[in-house]
Amino acid sequence: MSSELHQRLAAAQARTQHGNAEIAAAADDRAHAIADEVARRGRGGARQVAEELNMSEAAVSQAVARARRAKTSPTRTLPPETLERLLTAELTTLEPLSALQWQALTFIVRGIFIDISWIEQPGQLLASEVEDAELPAETDPQGLAATCHTWTRTQALAVIDACQRDDIADLPVVG
Repeated sequence: MSSELHQRLAAAQARTQHGNAEIAAAADDRAHAIADEVARRGRGGARQVAEELNMSEAAVSQAVARARRAKTSPTRTLPPETLERLLTAELTTLEPLSALQWQALTFIVRGIFIDISWIEQPGQLLASEVEDAELPAETDPQGLAATCHTWTRTQALAVIDACQRDDIADLPVVG
């Protein structure tokens, strides 16, 4: 098997594990919510919650037990959409490029495997990819690579995210 195949399979496995962890966290959050409400209601709370949620008392008891066993607190420090909002906000801070340059970046990003190692220096890695690509002269490959080098980590990740989703219509364009 090719190295790229192994990388893609590892990335898919990591996404699966992340998804499973999110499902477990959601179940823990649900269990904590039920357990908190049972405790708030006091004596007879389990029966009342079971009736209200159209669940059996056994299911409520299982949720309370799960809440006791849960490793982490159900409280999140940031709302779930924080990353998306951060990336969107970062796109508004970018210097404009030509539409052709954004298209070239999208072509490059969609043709390479981006893994967790890109988190450290995404702008520099993207600049290297631009330098290695055989881009038409009108895209100004050296200037494009230089621009990639100037991006902050978050700006570069926002660009990569937009390019991967082929969502470049709202990126700042020159003229």
